[in-house]
Amino acid sequence: MKIGISAFAGDAGKSGISQYMINLFARLPELSEDDRYVLFMSRSDQAHFDVGHPRVTIVTYPDWVGHPIVNILWHLLWLPIALTIHGCDGVFLPAANRRLGWWYGRPSVGTVHDLSQLHVAGKYDAFRMLYIKRVLPRLMKRLTHIVSVSEATRRDLETHVGIDPGMIDVVYNGADLERYRPTDRGEAAREVGQALGIEGPYILYTARLEHPGKNHVRLLRAFAELKAEHGLPHRLVLAGSPWYGAEAVYASVRDLGIEQYVCFPGFVPNENLPALYAAADLFVFPSLFEGFGIPLLESMASGTPLCASNVASIPEVVRDAGLLFDPASVAQMKESMRRLLQDDRLRAEMVRRGLQQARLFSWEDSARQVLSLIHAVVALQGEAGARQEATRS
Repeated sequence: MKIGISAFAGDAGKSGISQYMINLFARLPELSEDDRYVLFMSRSDQAHFDVGHPRVTIVTYPDWVGHPIVNILWHLLWLPIALTIHGCDGVFLPAANRRLGWWYGRPSVGTVHDLSQLHVAGKYDAFRMLYIKRVLPRLMKRLTHIVSVSEATRRDLETHVGIDPGMIDVVYNGADLERYRPTDRGEAAREVGQALGIEGPYILYTARLEHPGKNHVRLLRAFAELKAEHGLPHRLVLAGSPWYGAEAVYASVRDLGIEQYVCFPGFVPNENLPALYAAADLFVFPSLFEGFGIPLLESMASGTPLCASNVASIPEVVRDAGLLFDPASVAQMKESMRRLLQDDRLRAEMVRRGLQQARLFSWEDSARQVLSLIHAVVALQGEAGARQEATRS
């Protein structure tokens, strides 16, 4: 079987969706020797998504094709033609909450990561909101089958988009347990100091600097109060690229007078992330909404205790392996951080539970389930076509 894959809308490797793509693209070709893949992408994305496998063909386009408006049109007008040119039997769209076509001419499977725009006011500009709320839902309904990365996203697809439950399968994201694992914390701290210039104990949050969705401003308030009330020696490390509303995050640091205690290392390369997690005293994840939350798994797998929001998919991923708080409550956020930093017995228990929880998620399982669904929808449509042909005969 030859499977076409749209590798657009991957944020140049700097988002959860891009990590999903990178991990699945690396594993899909290893699952079956009978399958071949054609990946369509911008030229600049080839460095992130080309897995260098002999059964994977890379088709690149000028970077201007990746511009949102042009890329929407590419999916609507050119993708069906590209699939035909390359003889694809089916198509997989790993960023189906961003890019979809109207018609593909073959079975289609798309992964929807979240519908956060329905839950976080002001997340995007007016044009994007129009496309996401009015156009994408119609395109989602035209997919043969949908992969949801969590039960929370599945519920949104059914409730807000009106997708038939029979069209949806939940396939959880994974963690690379070979890379994210408990290591010597002193050694990890030295690596973080040398590579990123971060010294001393710290609390970590990895997310793009997006306001209000990632909820950095409330976290900064909780951290400032924690420092003032308990005199903790920790810094707050906010690792991630600037995004919409980043200026509000920087302004909050200035207004609170905590510039010397907050570190902005920017986007942290994949090779430095394991040490960044392992050396942290605490991982905090205050996001207002997440379709899954891959950093939660990476933190737990690294043996770092965590506290996180009690909304959307986050309780599904964390379960009882971390402290959960109302992301709208600075007081609850502060108390969760304080407990995990000051209660050694609680920390040890959360670390133990976190390591167990992380082992339940693997990218190999995710890739295997996605490939099985693609095979199933292609086979089902093939059987339907054969029945129609027999009827006409």
